[in-house]
Amino acid sequence: MNTQTWTHHFITNRDRFVMPELGRNETLPEHVKTPLRRSLAVFQLGESGGGTRLMTYVRKVVRADKLTGYEEAVQLFVEEEQRHARLLAEMVRYLEGDLLQKQWTNSIFRWLRNHFGVEFNIQVLLIAELVAEVYFGMLYRRLDDKPLRSCCHRLLSDEMRHIAFHTEFLRERLEAMPAWWRSLWRAQFWCLHRITAAVVAWDHRDCLAAANVGRLEFCRMTWKSGSRFLRRLRGPQKLWGPKAGSSTSTDVAIA
Repeated sequence: MNTQTWTHHFITNRDRFVMPELGRNETLPEHVKTPLRRSLAVFQLGESGGGTRLMTYVRKVVRADKLTGYEEAVQLFVEEEQRHARLLAEMVRYLEGDLLQKQWTNSIFRWLRNHFGVEFNIQVLLIAELVAEVYFGMLYRRLDDKPLRSCCHRLLSDEMRHIAFHTEFLRERLEAMPAWWRSLWRAQFWCLHRITAAVVAWDHRDCLAAANVGRLEFCRMTWKSGSRFLRRLRGPQKLWGPKAGSSTSTDVAIA
């Protein structure tokens, strides 16, 4: 795993990040703002973790496999997620909403992440990133609000790189396992990802309706994203390159 490249990417992203001054929304109608701010508040809560348990798991892996630089790269990834949480908080306030302290789907995800090993912890993170990729791409396409669309584009671009980062780690871990275990892993990932997409579609149904997106449509888009990830995990194609952070690759996700 090219941890040096990822460390450089996360540092560059950190140094270029500027928190936007959103002010107050005066363009979206109330029937859109109300479900949207609640939906964004749920995603904000999911991004606001401190990453303590993840870092504990990662240190064990680094000691066992001598993944030089991986711990630093993951720490920078966690810091980027925390910046996302601050950005999402600004988006919620922009819509005159309140932040959440607790929410049932977020509690389930945290419980799953905290009771299994590093691979499963990262798998749950990855599933959340795959769902977020579709979610922010949907908002970018459907919202008639320039400040929010700009924030969604930034979040979407980062989520795509996060998916590539976790994919590179998981690919190397799976390659060291027997073929039967890789097949079993793919099967359980496929099932968990599909269940998660359905749960998110139901939990955010009011927001999807306000954006004129059906629950089944959202599920299909998310399932397609998961299938694309599994193909990339198996195939030899390069997940990182000089154009990986360009607007072109982001536009593919929102097309």
